[in-house]
Amino acid sequence: MRARIAVCDDEMLIRLWLEEHLREAGFDVSTFERAGDLLASLDDEPMDLVLLDLRLPDGSGLDFLPRIKEKAPDLPVIMITAYGEVETAVQAVRDGAHHFLEKPIELSELLLLIDQALETHRLMSEVHRYRDGSRWQFSDVTLVGRSYAMRRVAETITRLALRGQPATVLIRGETGTGKDLVARAIHARGPRQDRPFISVNCTALPDTLVESELFGHKAGAFTDAREDRRGLFELAHNGTVFLDEVGDMPLSAQAKLLHVLETRRVRRVGDSRDIAVDVQVIAATHRDLEAAVETGAFRRDLFYRLNVVPIHLSPLRERPEDIAPLALHFLSSLCVDLGIPERHLAPDALRALEAYDWPGNTRQLRNTLERILLLEDGDTVELSSLPPEIRGDTERGSAIRSGGHFVLPPEGVDLEHVERDLIEQALERTGGNKTRAAELLGLTRDTLRYRVEKHGL
Repeated sequence: MRARIAVCDDEMLIRLWLEEHLREAGFDVSTFERAGDLLASLDDEPMDLVLLDLRLPDGSGLDFLPRIKEKAPDLPVIMITAYGEVETAVQAVRDGAHHFLEKPIELSELLLLIDQALETHRLMSEVHRYRDGSRWQFSDVTLVGRSYAMRRVAETITRLALRGQPATVLIRGETGTGKDLVARAIHARGPRQDRPFISVNCTALPDTLVESELFGHKAGAFTDAREDRRGLFELAHNGTVFLDEVGDMPLSAQAKLLHVLETRRVRRVGDSRDIAVDVQVIAATHRDLEAAVETGAFRRDLFYRLNVVPIHLSPLRERPEDIAPLALHFLSSLCVDLGIPERHLAPDALRALEAYDWPGNTRQLRNTLERILLLEDGDTVELSSLPPEIRGDTERGSAIRSGGHFVLPPEGVDLEHVERDLIEQALERTGGNKTRAAELLGLTRDTLRYRVEKHGL
C-alpha cells in the first residue's frame, strides 16, 4: 500500500513540483493551499505524512502544527519555509515536527527525510498497537504480559521485524521464563517465517555428538557414521537455528559455531570442504556468560558474536503484574488443549497466584494450572485447589496488607539500600509512571521525585 502524503503550501508552483516528484517516487499525494482545508481533510482521509509550509494564507504553519498533532499525535510533519531561522526550527521540532526543511528544496534530501519519517511512523504505530492490552500476537506465537519488561521484549521483536533483515539474537533469563517462546516469536514475525525453524537443546546432546548434530558428518568420520549426514545448520538453510542453553556448549563446538557465524559456512565432521549456509542464529541461556568467559568456559569472541541483539527476560517474581494475564491465558489455552469446558479463577485464588514468587517462572505457573485442571473438578479453580506453598504466600501477603509489619533480620539492613530497592521495584512495576509508583509506596509524587533524585535513579 502506497504511503499518503499531504502537501500544504501557499505557492502553486511548489505544490505542483512536489506533487509531480512525490508521485514519481511512488507516493499518493494530496495538495492544499490552506491549512484549514488540510485539517478538515484529516477527519475523512488519514495521511501518513504532512509537508507543511510555515507561511500560509490562513495563518502560520507553527500555529496549525499543534492542531494537526492533536488530531493525529503520531502523524509525522515536516515543516517547509523560505525563511529559515534557528529559532523557528527549534520551535517547530519542540511542537512535534519530525524535521525542518528550508527552501529551495533539495529533492534527494526531502525523499530521505520522508523515508526516515515514514519508517518512524510505522515503527511507532506498531509499538502502540502492541502496547494496547496484554497480548502480543506473532503469527501463531502469543506473548502475554502487561509489565514494562514484557513491553520492551515485544517492542524489540517488532523492531527486528520492521527492519526486515535477520539478526543474531541472544536471549537471557532464568529457566522457565519463556526463552524458547521469544525465539519462536522472533522467527514467526521475521522475514523467514515461512522457512525452517530448528531448535536444539545444547544440554541434551552428548559432547561427542554436538558437532555432528549441528554441522553434519561424512561417512566414516567416526565409528557409527555409516553415511553422509547433513547437520541442523544445513537443514535450516534460509531459516532459523535456535541454540537453547548455548552456555553449555563444549569449547570445541563453540569454535566451529564461531566459524559459522563469521563465514556463513559449515564443515561436516570428517570433511575437508565448507558448505555455504544462510541461517539466522538465535541463542539462549540461563547462565552468566560474562562469568563463564572469565573462567574460560565460554569463548569471549563467540559471546560478542552472539550478543548482537540482547534480550533479557525478567523472572516472574520481578513482574508480578504479568501473573494474572498469564494465568488467565494459560487457563484458557489449557482447557482447549485438554478438551474440557472453560474454567474460571476464583478471586482469592488469583490473589494467591499473584502473591507467590514462582521460582520456576512461567513454566511453573502453567504446569501448576495444568495439574489442577487434570485433578480437580468444577468450573472454578478455588484457593483450596492450589498447592500449600502457594496458599501460604497469600496468607503472609494478606498479613502485610492488613496491618502486619516487615521483620527486621538479625543482621540488620541498610535502610538507604532498602528504600532505593523499593523505589526501583515500584517504578519497574508501573513502567516508570511516577504517580502510580508513589501511590504504591504511600508517598506524594513530589516526595517520590525527591527520593528518585536522591538515589540517582
